[in-house]
Amino acid sequence: MEIINQSDIKKYYKIFGYVNLIFSILLVIFLTDIDLKERIFALIAINVGYHMLYLFFSSLSKDSSRMNNNFNKIVGTGMLKLFSIFGIACSFTIIYIFISTAISEKEYIGLFGICIAIGLFLGAYSLWTDLNNE
Repeated sequence: MEIINQSDIKKYYKIFGYVNLIFSILLVIFLTDIDLKERIFALIAINVGYHMLYLFFSSLSKDSSRMNNNFNKIVGTGMLKLFSIFGIACSFTIIYIFISTAISEKEYIGLFGICIAIGLFLGAYSLWTDLNNE
């Protein structure tokens, strides 16, 4: 059963991409206790991490080498489904770790990295829906 379809995933990817960019810019502007070079590096790392994880997971199903024969199709699809489940589970784990660390250490600036885990979730779920639609 498909909860979110492919067009919704792309819509949420764009929305969270803009939110990620705004949070990253706010991080650079308002976090004045660290050097500007480190703040700009954090902006780049957060945005690249978000887009890289989404694009990596969402493009895995487009590889045609697993369609060579029936065995490769069955085994390859099964392995990719397990990989997408692993990505979804890891995204929830990363979000939990970010939130629990921010609350326990009272460093709420670490919550800016949650968008990376959201990108991982959206990419892994996109892979899952692509594999189920084959």
